[in-house]
Amino acid sequence: MSPRGMHIVMDRRISTCFEILLCGLGFAVHLNAAEPAPHVVNVLRNWESTSQERDRYGLTVRTLQPFLGPIREDSLLRRFVWTMRSDSELEATPADPAERLFSPGVRITLDSQGLPQRVVIGQLPFETRDLAMSEMRKVAALETVSPGSGIVRVSFNEPAEASPTTAASLRVLKIISRWDAASKAAQALRTDFVRIDYDSATEVESHAVGTFVYQAPHHGLYHSKPASLPNMDSARVGLEGRRYVQLPGEESLLLWKGNTLTQVNFTSHQYEVHERPGTPREVLGAGSFDAVWQTLIAPQSALPMVVGLDQKQLLANYDWELVADDKDSIILRGIPWSGPDAMLYSSAQIVIDPVTFRTRATRLIDASGTKETIHRFQDRIVSKDPKTLGEWLPNLTQFEQAAEVPGMEPAPFVEGDQPASPLIPGE
Repeated sequence: MSPRGMHIVMDRRISTCFEILLCGLGFAVHLNAAEPAPHVVNVLRNWESTSQERDRYGLTVRTLQPFLGPIREDSLLRRFVWTMRSDSELEATPADPAERLFSPGVRITLDSQGLPQRVVIGQLPFETRDLAMSEMRKVAALETVSPGSGIVRVSFNEPAEASPTTAASLRVLKIISRWDAASKAAQALRTDFVRIDYDSATEVESHAVGTFVYQAPHHGLYHSKPASLPNMDSARVGLEGRRYVQLPGEESLLLWKGNTLTQVNFTSHQYEVHERPGTPREVLGAGSFDAVWQTLIAPQSALPMVVGLDQKQLLANYDWELVADDKDSIILRGIPWSGPDAMLYSSAQIVIDPVTFRTRATRLIDASGTKETIHRFQDRIVSKDPKTLGEWLPNLTQFEQAAEVPGMEPAPFVEGDQPASPLIPGE
């Protein structure tokens, strides 16, 4: 990776965080913690009160929100198990075992007033002073107005300056290289998944399970079905302190075969067949601002960061950080800054198996930062030989192919015809 690709842009690091909650299959253990110590409760209560202030102390506390969610005493106590590691350090462990898959814990260093000085998530440290200053720069940029015009100036990030190569960046390079090689070795893949979607705007989470099939280079299947809801309440807490509403996900089926994409509508019991654009240039021809084809052009686009990876594009289009690296899992966090993904996502977080270097779980946050989609995988077939997949095409005989929307043929042009005059108000 070039030094530029490894450069960490502070403003971008704040825009998203590691508030990932995955109620996956196999997570049967729930963390039941004792009542938090009175000192911990006092600290959290102080944070809630201070966060309402408009001074620098309030801004400092609000920098915790991307990492911990709403700065409310009740929300913080529900979402995390709190431990006082010392007089000046708190540790927040997600109450949901699934969230610990992505974020094993948050360590917060306190000053003499009990306010946060430093936040460490996995291997990533954040100084609250730097975070607050960055937030102030963003606010100042939004408030900058051209004299007399009333037009807000728009600033774009300049290309990042080169940063020196470090041992951490070399490790990220090695991980991405092996991750890329593992994905290319999977010319035939069949995996089961658990999917959870979160919407912070509506405070709703939906649960689904399904199957993903990939046959290189562009054949595949994505089929998700509604899942049984978890036995425990949602670990997500909204702005007003209410837990997210849990709903079963919708059934969805996408089929890629040759140059076509088939979409099944289970409500109308019909399916549509679309001709798939063959190149990125053709995708732009289908609509420069149409994100649909960007995500549906191929199986590896509909379910990114799993198969068909391209190391060169991963390094050119993303800033990558190493969140965790141990014998249990490798966790990468990427911020897209170029290519189609920069229009679609604000952040991607990947859990990689340290033995096989196969993708174990993914979390993608949309560009607005309000919706996120999490997949957790359990591979059944991983092979270089497509024949090992057997028969995987779905039976669509119970569905009816939807007819194309009829178009309107223009009337034939007759020489001497006058174009209709435009309607003018008052005539």
